Amino acid sequence: MVGLLYLKHAFNESDESVCERWAQDVYFQFFCGDDYFQPRMPCDPTNLARFRQALGEASVEKLLATTIAAAVQMKAVRPSEFERVIVDTTVGESDYLSD
Repeated sequence: MVGLLYLKHAFNESDESVCERWAQDVYFQFFCGDDYFQPRMPCDPTNLARFRQALGEASVEKLLATTIAAAVQMKAVRPSEFERVIVDTTVGESDYLSD
């Protein structure tokens, strides 16, 4: 579940899409600790939402921060990669109708 949460945030996926992608991507499965490809969803997407709610927002953020710290320590990423933030300000169509 922690691996799915990380992949969800890393690839900007929804709960549903990260589970669907996991079922099709051997790399996602390997990242989450599986040794063999399994062409099925890892769980119902609602279970991922329940897991995240049970942890609470602060714990989810702490898990992600710990993951980033471990990647820096293992030299998988450089600290300089976190110096700049890219914000997507794309404006989408709204359901709000003005008079």
